Amino acid sequence: MYISKLDAYNLKKSKKIFKNLIDKKVVLNNKRYLDTKKIEYKDLLDNVNGHSLDDVQREIVLSEEDSTLVLAGAGSGKSLTILGRVLYLVKSGVNPNDILCISFTNMACDSLRKSLLNCGVSMDVFTFHKLGLNILKSNGCNTKIVGDDALGFIVEKVLSKYDLLDILPDYNFVDVGDGDFTDLHVLLSRDTLEFSSLKKLFITFINLFKGSNYDILEFDNFLEENKKKINKFKRFRNERLLGLAKEIYEEYSFTLSKNKSIDFHDMINNAIFAVEKYRIKKYKYIIVDEYQDTSLVKCKLLQVIKDVTGAKIMVVGDDFQSIYQFAGSNLNVFVNFSFFFPYSRVFKLENTYRNSQELLDIMGKFILKNKRQIKKKLISQKRNKIPVYICYYEKNINEVLNEVLNSLDGDVLVLGRNNKDIMNLRVKNGRCMTVHKSKGLEADNVIIVNLEDSINGFPNKICDDDLLKFVKKEYDSFLYAEERRLFYVAMTRTKKCNYLLVNKNKPSCFVEELLLDNSNIKIMNDDLFCPRCGSKLVKRNGNYGEFYGCKNYPTCRFTKKIG
Repeated sequence: MYISKLDAYNLKKSKKIFKNLIDKKVVLNNKRYLDTKKIEYKDLLDNVNGHSLDDVQREIVLSEEDSTLVLAGAGSGKSLTILGRVLYLVKSGVNPNDILCISFTNMACDSLRKSLLNCGVSMDVFTFHKLGLNILKSNGCNTKIVGDDALGFIVEKVLSKYDLLDILPDYNFVDVGDGDFTDLHVLLSRDTLEFSSLKKLFITFINLFKGSNYDILEFDNFLEENKKKINKFKRFRNERLLGLAKEIYEEYSFTLSKNKSIDFHDMINNAIFAVEKYRIKKYKYIIVDEYQDTSLVKCKLLQVIKDVTGAKIMVVGDDFQSIYQFAGSNLNVFVNFSFFFPYSRVFKLENTYRNSQELLDIMGKFILKNKRQIKKKLISQKRNKIPVYICYYEKNINEVLNEVLNSLDGDVLVLGRNNKDIMNLRVKNGRCMTVHKSKGLEADNVIIVNLEDSINGFPNKICDDDLLKFVKKEYDSFLYAEERRLFYVAMTRTKKCNYLLVNKNKPSCFVEELLLDNSNIKIMNDDLFCPRCGSKLVKRNGNYGEFYGCKNYPTCRFTKKIG
């Protein structure tokens, strides 16, 4: 019999002495249990959809912990581990209907569902949206869901009642700073980028507000919190914006109520209430994929289901790849998993099968500069002496792009930070998409564009508006923390090499950092360019022999070793 951490805790409570002895006995007992199970289910573990599981994957599949967090590095076989876990449970006698399986996107759900069916198991896999809907329907609750544009319509309706100059200070809503415009009437007209950004700001605020399950009284707390701000201009501005946000929230809530409708946030919150009041079908196991993208309210739904059913929960994800904070995901529920699910155990899938060790070393150093990320050392048997190539361009990115594309064998992913980065690219033999959409995909070669130092570059430098700080209580204080994770996602899509297309006149700070920290990154162009200022690098002699120095010396003091 397996003894979970929760079982061990209860055992220690009942036996006040010999606590250390109990710990040792638990370790020995569980080792014997797992060794026996590994032999009993060897055929399954050796062939999960044509793949053999490694030792850590086998322990995860067979574990009977009450709560489990699986830290899965990029390309470490997390989908295979989840598949193996479900197949093992079913083979050991668990009814597939007693397993609640959740993933983040419809595409991920379809993929897991098809893999299970291929292995002879027919069962549903839910998104949180589908799960919430299912819970409400099964309890006879309202399930009329509004369209995605409903909130935007209400925002425009409320704002249209005002001359924005009467309610807002002289402020640029795109570039957070000391905006000073002489013709703000024009800038705030309904068909400008500035108005569009203001509309987007309120939509984001309301979504995060509802995603945290706040009610109307919270606005009073926000206003009290705002009074503590030292900056007089920000106090005044936030007060006006909070007043508008409250009016939008009230109008939106009234419209939903009048039409007897709910939105996605209501659905999750109502599902929590339904589970607490009416109960839910008796699940025995809960498995959640892409857990790093979970919001606080979705985590609450999982807690409630677990508490009501007594199910064991296993969540799988990678905090290095948490890239949906703008949509409400809360990294805190991942990095502090044991707070939300006490007496939990953490497994680390550190053997990876996609990237080379050299690339993993480069990107591990890059991502772990943010100390909030959970430390893990990824290991690969693949080797690639030069895993990253830099291709500088001055004006014509398509010319350089086609040169790179024509030089590559195998399939290619071309990734941009934003939609507009890839709209005008001429790509004949490759898939072109944003980094967000590439998550979960892989290719032999990856080309990353828009690596320039600009507001909309990579990293994107548009800061969160000060208003959002009232509804985003969890912050990454590390500069460009989420952009850093997004860049990590982009760089780890490749099975071979990454090709970074860089504007030589204003290179991205991420590219500068990679060049400064690593010697196994090659610049493909014939001329060497300085990653700091874009000028040419020239050979110089120093106390320790020849080196490359920036032509702009002493204004720019960048140097690079030769060899």
